[in-house]
Amino acid sequence: MRGGLIGSPETIRKKLRRFRNSHIDQVILLNQAGKNSHEHICDSLELFAREVMPEFRSDPEHDAWKAGVMSGAIQLEEIDTEAFSDRYGKLAVDVAKPAAAAAG
Repeated sequence: MRGGLIGSPETIRKKLRRFRNSHIDQVILLNQAGKNSHEHICDSLELFAREVMPEFRSDPEHDAWKAGVMSGAIQLEEIDTEAFSDRYGKLAVDVAKPAAAAAG
């Protein structure tokens, strides 16, 4: 899982640092997957909060960049996302077409 945040707190911090370098400042944690118990989910979230989050709580440089983007002072370049449109291959769901039209 190249894009997943799975591993030790240090592994997660390394991956999040790469995201931060790309100005990604929000992630979604999906801990309730598979056979995880409620206790395991809580333990995982507590470990993340204790061992990972403190490094990312304050980033004045990113905050200034984000303020510039939000105010329009910094213009983001448009990027071609076509290469990522088939990320999940045969399992991808095409939400642009109704299911009946896609089957026919």
